[in-house]
Amino acid sequence: MNRSNLNYLALGAVAMLAGCTTTAASSGDPQPHFSSLYSTYLANCAQCHAPGAVGATSTTEKSLDFATQAAAYTSLSGTATGLTGNQQACNGVAFVVKDKPASSLLLAVLDSATRTAIDLTATPNCDHNAISDMALKMGTPPSAAFLTALNTWIANGAPND
Repeated sequence: MNRSNLNYLALGAVAMLAGCTTTAASSGDPQPHFSSLYSTYLANCAQCHAPGAVGATSTTEKSLDFATQAAAYTSLSGTATGLTGNQQACNGVAFVVKDKPASSLLLAVLDSATRTAIDLTATPNCDHNAISDMALKMGTPPSAAFLTALNTWIANGAPND
């Protein structure tokens, strides 16, 4: 094994030890409240989406900050920026469209059914081919209970609760 491969292996080990694979932050089924969604799954996103995050790369969407629950809610109220390659078609797309889970980028990156069916009339090139499968990148997909709670939270207007 050459030195470059050893460096990548070491970096991967550090990332895993730092928590880049998903584990529930607390036990129990998530409820359709932001505090529950954050503590049971979304807090894990800070491993890549936070200032100075261990798992951050040059391709990490930079407008997201999951370092705290407050920062996560604020950034999820915005739109995607700084995406490159085929993902750049999703720049300007809202992470959460209140009352419209099927149009919310957050749900699409975590749920394959939403990603496949997403229809964003204003940005037609932001489709299933342009949206990253973050559940795959995180290692462990969110539970069906989490996706149901996330969908319900968005459908209920995505309050900061």
